[in-house]
Amino acid sequence: MNLDELVNSVPETDLRENLSRWVEEWKQDDKDIEKLAYLIGKWHGNVWFQDADASNKFHSEFQSFKSVAIDNIGGLTLNERLYWFGLFDVWNSGNETTRNRLRSKLHANA
Repeated sequence: MNLDELVNSVPETDLRENLSRWVEEWKQDDKDIEKLAYLIGKWHGNVWFQDADASNKFHSEFQSFKSVAIDNIGGLTLNERLYWFGLFDVWNSGNETTRNRLRSKLHANA
């Protein structure tokens, strides 16, 4: 489950849209993957799911995503990083400045 799929897994529309806004802002700014993990954790701690099981499921899915995509970032290629964080479109439409920002964001500086 990549970042976009994680966001889309939130069953409540208002919560999903709220998290989506945060994630889309992150995709455009200079903050790195550790800041993203903090942002999602903080978001999850400050919202109320109507169903505790849905909240627990999201938490579990986030932890799985974090383990593979963030904690294991050093073992991923640039293409894998772009996939996990849903950044292929930004990469493909970006100029060299944008690509350098993404490399830094994803800890992929050579």
